[in-house]
Amino acid sequence: MAEGEPQSIEAWNTTIKLAAAIGRLKIGSNLKASADAQARAFDLAGVASGLLAEAALRSGPGQAGLLQDARGALAQCRSWIHVLAAVTNEQDSVFGNELDLIEQASRQVGAFLRSLDRGPQQIGGPRPQVRPQGPGQRPAGPPRGGQR
Repeated sequence: MAEGEPQSIEAWNTTIKLAAAIGRLKIGSNLKASADAQARAFDLAGVASGLLAEAALRSGPGQAGLLQDARGALAQCRSWIHVLAAVTNEQDSVFGNELDLIEQASRQVGAFLRSLDRGPQQIGGPRPQVRPQGPGQRPAGPPRGGQR
């Protein structure tokens, strides 16, 4: 992940969408437990977003640690969405959009972590050695015409 603005990070954008989606949920229950579960899920989506923004400004092991913490916050957020489904007596599929956003953000953070593990990559890999050719020499390759 390049250092810079958090807006350029795909996972950060996804966690912002996630927090907005959780905040807009209309829960048809007046149980305090459902409001608490929604608030916890919302808070953890915000924590993940904040950790990703901080990771955008760092490099090295500190960046990897922040990304791992963000992935942990997303896992906790997922758990609170499941709790919300349970206390409101709804199927998990009712919260499918939120669960999909959590899954997408987790995959994006995982991809960043894998890219950090691999280190900087050269585009196209190493270039092959080219032998200098003198006048009248032809490049090596298969024989022409009927030569064998």
